[in-house]
Amino acid sequence: MATIGVVDLLRVEVDWENIGFQFRFPNQRSESTAIRGVRELLPGFALIWDGAMLQTEARWSPWDHVANRMVSDPVGTANRVRTTIEGCIGALGRSYGNMLAGVSGGLDSSIIAAALARAGCEPHCVTVATQHPEGDERHYARQLCSALKLPLHEAQFATAHVDPCRPSAPFLPRPIGEPFLQSYDHIARAIGDAQATGTIFRGNGGDAVFCFMQNATPIVDRLMLEGLRPALWKTVRDVCRMTESSLATVLFSALRKAMAGPTSSANRQDERFLLPAAGTGSAHAGHPWLVPRSGVPPGRATHVQWVVRVQRFAEGNRHQADLELICPLLSQPIIEECLAIPSWAWVAGGINRSAARSAFAGVLPPSVIERTVKGGPDAFCIELLDAYRDIIREQLMDGLLAARGVIDRRAVERSLSNLGPPRNNDYLRLLALADAEAWVRHWSIGAAPADGRLSGPDAAVRSEESAGRSSHSAASGTT
Repeated sequence: MATIGVVDLLRVEVDWENIGFQFRFPNQRSESTAIRGVRELLPGFALIWDGAMLQTEARWSPWDHVANRMVSDPVGTANRVRTTIEGCIGALGRSYGNMLAGVSGGLDSSIIAAALARAGCEPHCVTVATQHPEGDERHYARQLCSALKLPLHEAQFATAHVDPCRPSAPFLPRPIGEPFLQSYDHIARAIGDAQATGTIFRGNGGDAVFCFMQNATPIVDRLMLEGLRPALWKTVRDVCRMTESSLATVLFSALRKAMAGPTSSANRQDERFLLPAAGTGSAHAGHPWLVPRSGVPPGRATHVQWVVRVQRFAEGNRHQADLELICPLLSQPIIEECLAIPSWAWVAGGINRSAARSAFAGVLPPSVIERTVKGGPDAFCIELLDAYRDIIREQLMDGLLAARGVIDRRAVERSLSNLGPPRNNDYLRLLALADAEAWVRHWSIGAAPADGRLSGPDAAVRSEESAGRSSHSAASGTT
């Protein structure tokens, strides 16, 4: 009954400036949403209601766990990481019973599958491949599941699973969906139904938590914290090996980063396919965790910023809860343990995510532990754009985002008219904009196009339920 009362009172309206802001500053996160008057309770914050006063209060911050711990005992670090991960994932797994585990054969998802198996859980593993060989990781997934003695279900992405006119995340108060996930969700739901489970564990956010850093920043960190000691040259060699770069190139890169001072990736703009004014007039307060702190080495600051950026990947994509998405690597104890490890320990031995690899060496197959690069769904995303090019062109050229001054029709037309090889990752940007267009149309059902106001109780119910999930996340201490 309370929900009905809110629906009757709430007049929902799309915040077009906010949508422009989100696309212009993709690394930023704010409590503001793309629905006017609706704010998000961010993870790590509590909502304080004191009479007529309503305010948020910080209860947890990643900066409190950047402890500058000196790693003199790599074995001890690996043991702590493994113990923390297995404790969190084991507890989550035992509380859910039957479950699926998305595996790609990459490090992050493999660690989750191993932790579930070692906790006595028996997840059914799912791997989804692209038709292009670069996105086909099934042989790695088979080796993983064979070693862990877990069942594996294999499938391929299919364009038929995707409707570019349907938003991938319609229930969220901002358009952050990714169309290719419609295919993944379709496949996972079918397997989940066959196995009588409503839960899937995935490795979302693992690269950020495990400090996947492929540059000279760890050298700067170690120099700032330890000075010119012999151990610094070990990190220099590690970075040279990891990046396959010469000593001169690595040292020059480290010097540039040291001279640049504290920076925030949240301020980086992505202007592709946007009109010049889109998102520039927004007065949204930035996320407090993204403010650089004086004296904190750049690698540690970057690690903190990544914790903010990955929050979107834990939100799921469907309101109907056909499969509840669990991202265990974003559990608070795991994040706290990983933040306390300095950046140079993550590149030890010249390999990325080194501390996590060491933690599960002997548990995972060598083929997984030793992998430094992996495929992804990019080939399927290109396939999606090619398959639905005409629909996406019409959707964007004649849509609400164009009419409201968010996107540049000419830039969109030029890109979609190019039938050659994709330039950079513009195809991902266009798919994201198409999904955003589907999102605003979904929320605009029943509205007069001239004023952009939305109507219908479904929209208000969804925004309220999304806020409820954010509140639960903050209260439970997860990030």
